[in-house]
Amino acid sequence: MTLALALSCLSVVVVSLLGGLLPLVSTLTHTRLQLYLSFAAGTMLGAAFFHMMPEAVASGSSATLRWAAGGLTALFLLERFFAFHHHEAPASAGPHDHEHHHDHAPHHDHSPPTGTPRARVEAPTLNWTAAAVGLAVHSLIGGVALASAVVTDYATRGGFGAASWGVLLATVVHKPADSLTVVSLMLRARSPQWLAHVVNFGFSLMIPIGVALFLVGMLLLDAPYSASLTASALAFSAGTFLCIALSDLLPELHFHSHDRTKLSVAFLLGLGLMLVSSFGEGDHAHAMEEAHEHEAHELGPPDERD
Repeated sequence: MTLALALSCLSVVVVSLLGGLLPLVSTLTHTRLQLYLSFAAGTMLGAAFFHMMPEAVASGSSATLRWAAGGLTALFLLERFFAFHHHEAPASAGPHDHEHHHDHAPHHDHSPPTGTPRARVEAPTLNWTAAAVGLAVHSLIGGVALASAVVTDYATRGGFGAASWGVLLATVVHKPADSLTVVSLMLRARSPQWLAHVVNFGFSLMIPIGVALFLVGMLLLDAPYSASLTASALAFSAGTFLCIALSDLLPELHFHSHDRTKLSVAFLLGLGLMLVSSFGEGDHAHAMEEAHEHEAHELGPPDERD
C-alpha cells in the first residue's frame, strides 16, 4: 500500500509541475481552458458518484453519506469567506476566441444601463496568494481523498482497486488546472519566474502532505475506529469533489451558451470515463454486504454478544 500511495503521489506531483509550465510554453485560450475544465469536472463528479460514495457506504453504512454533505458545505463556506475556486487562462484570448472572452467577477451587475449594450464587467484581479492558499486547502483534502480510497481498497480488496484508480485519475486530470492558475496569476502580477516555479513546487506537494496527514491520523487510532474514519473521510472528500466540480461547471451555464455543445460533450466524456472505470464496484459492494452479514451471523444476536 505504501508503494502504491508513493507512486500515486509522484504522478500527481509530476502533472502539477507540468501544469505550472503551461503558461510559459503555450497559449491557452479561455474556451480551450473551459473545455478542459468541463472534462475535469466530469471526472470529479464521476469519481464522487461512481467511486467514492458507493465505497464509503460499502465500507461504512448509508449514514456515512452525511459526511458528503459536510464536505460540500465546508468547502463552500471556505470559498465564500476566504478564497473562491477560480481558474483563469494564462493569457488573453487568441484570434479565434476574442468574441467569447469574459471575466468571472465575484460580483456581477445583472442590469446593464438602459439603452446601452450589456457592458463587460471588469473583475478585480485575484490575488495569487489568496488563490494559492485556497487551492492548497483543496489539494490537502484531495490528498485525504486519495489516501482514504487506497486504504479502503487495500482493506477490502487487498490491492489498488477501482475506487483508488477513480480518485487518482480525477486528481491527475484536475490538478494541472490548479497549478496553471497559481502560476498564471503570479506572472500576471509580475512575480519572478523562479518564484512562480518555487511556489508551484510547494503547491504540488500538497497532495502528498494530505496523504501523510491522513496516514498519521490512522496510526493514532485503533483499528475499529480507523475503519470508520476511512469511510467518513472518503464520503467527506466526495462532497468536496462535488463542490469543486460544480464551481467549475455552473458559472459556464450563464457565460458559454455559444459553446454549449462542445462543453457538454467534454463534460459527458469525463463523466463517462468515470462510469466505465467503476464497472465492478457493484460486485464489491455486494461482497462487502455479505461480509457484514456473515460477521453479524457469527457474532449472534445483540443480546448474546459480550
